[in-house]
Amino acid sequence: MSELVAEAHRLLNAASAAIAASTREPPSTSTAMLARIIVTEAKKQRPHDTAIQSIDLEGNILDWNEINAAMNVIVRALD
Repeated sequence: MSELVAEAHRLLNAASAAIAASTREPPSTSTAMLARIIVTEAKKQRPHDTAIQSIDLEGNILDWNEINAAMNVIVRALD
């Protein structure tokens, strides 16, 4: 498993746990940045994958559901 997929899995697990706990705390700035980095790298690795290319985490104040959805797409496409 590539390091990118491993990071996506870890972030997916964190997002899933936050959602399950019904936390109202938004993701930290570093978590949001990590999600954006993972998306950027996945887009580079799969330039013709429509699902990955459609992920847009730029300019948003992210919530856990957005991170969860994005990491699910990336894990399924790259794993």
